[in-house]
Amino acid sequence: MNNFHPIKVPNFVPSAQVSDLVNNEMYDDSFFHPNLGGVTKGGMSNHYPMTMMSLAGLGASDTEIKRFSQAWPRYRTDIETQLHLVDSQEVTLQNWQEYLGQPKRLLEFRRVFGQAVLKLGVTAFVSEALDTLKLGLPMGLFHPLIQLSFAVIHADTQLIANALAYFAIRYENLYGQYPQLLLSNTEIPAGTQWANVSRGKPLKVSFNPVGGSLNICEQLCGESQIQQLAFNSGFVINRQNLVEKITQISQMAIKLYLSQPALTTLHAVTSCQALADLTLRLGGDNSQSEIYVKLWSLYWIWLTGLYIEKGATNALPSVKLGNKGFDSWEIMAEKARNIQEVHLIKMVYSCKWLYENIDDNELYRLACMNILVEKNAHPREIRWSELEPLE
Repeated sequence: MNNFHPIKVPNFVPSAQVSDLVNNEMYDDSFFHPNLGGVTKGGMSNHYPMTMMSLAGLGASDTEIKRFSQAWPRYRTDIETQLHLVDSQEVTLQNWQEYLGQPKRLLEFRRVFGQAVLKLGVTAFVSEALDTLKLGLPMGLFHPLIQLSFAVIHADTQLIANALAYFAIRYENLYGQYPQLLLSNTEIPAGTQWANVSRGKPLKVSFNPVGGSLNICEQLCGESQIQQLAFNSGFVINRQNLVEKITQISQMAIKLYLSQPALTTLHAVTSCQALADLTLRLGGDNSQSEIYVKLWSLYWIWLTGLYIEKGATNALPSVKLGNKGFDSWEIMAEKARNIQEVHLIKMVYSCKWLYENIDDNELYRLACMNILVEKNAHPREIRWSELEPLE
């Protein structure tokens, strides 16, 4: 029988998609702050629950789950006993938008969002909340979005509320407002759009682009020139072509990662997968689909900014023709489960998911093969590939 804490969380619903052990780990982790050390804007998210779900998605046994759990350094901060956060009952379903970006409101957001999901349903409220939170989409390298995706997969109401609360406390408007895009009447693929961007460099921005890639890309989101460059040559995202554009954008994300393996480019792939999963699960209804069009448009602006920050080269890696030596996904999943590195595990999970659910493109297998050869989520060398012009 699971060792849950019914007094604190009486309505936790274990998922049938994962083992009792994973359910218990997901439940127990909810008592800790979602950021390392509990400093909302001073560190990356606690990877532990995301890795639990990734391992489960890669077919991990309880023995493999326990091995990872025992090796995890557990730099986690208890919300109540260490941070002493309290619910002041000031945040409500009617006013929660007024408190965005306030770390001390974590427990209040959790309460309100839990009530809202029960009242309105997962699809309706998560979509509504994402519409409100969309201008803060890239904060924390999309970790709130990734955590939300795994919470929706698990399906427990409180885990979903926790993920949305994490989104809310990390919220910062990075775009100014939803962009008024000057769209062309001629529709072109994502690769062609980036080729046009490449030909148009160098670019001028309103800030001094120094420092880390993450910070620069967050600032690029608000640049009207970058927003227009992402769309103005004829790249269009709408309800009718959303599935096709998700496929194209996913390919650009994995190609950019293969071009320059790094923390930002890796999260471009894992966040792309998370947004795709949420879109397929929640965005099918016409009343919700426009929200996901907006989310993908904002993600594409951020990804285009990252592409520019990484040099906007016109040639990105493709799978070398004739290569048939890649491992099966089952073998790669097994290898990933036995390497104690959270980003590696998550990346293999995301690539496998994208291959199986979006596009059976060998780029995803290529990325995983390189990761697993070096046992490093940011391999120094990209094998079995060749550069290919974007046009």
